[in-house]
Amino acid sequence: GGSVSKTFEVTTYGKHTFTCKTICGDKTKLVCGIDIQCGNPPDEPRNVSCVQHGTRGHPTCTWDKGRLTYLDTAYGI
Repeated sequence: GGSVSKTFEVTTYGKHTFTCKTICGDKTKLVCGIDIQCGNPPDEPRNVSCVQHGTRGHPTCTWDKGRLTYLDTAYGI
């Protein structure tokens, strides 16, 4: 077996799919693939505000997220 290496510069945000294929004669076979997400790290949340009604109520919080990350981002308090 052999190996191949290739570097790609990703210059746009979002999901990018890369695949590896072999070609033998007129047949193409998918060998491997990977999805890469490109984006920004999340900003520090600002203007955090939480409200709870009564002593047994569940708090509801809001905040300014900052710039768009283009990634799946989860925030925890």
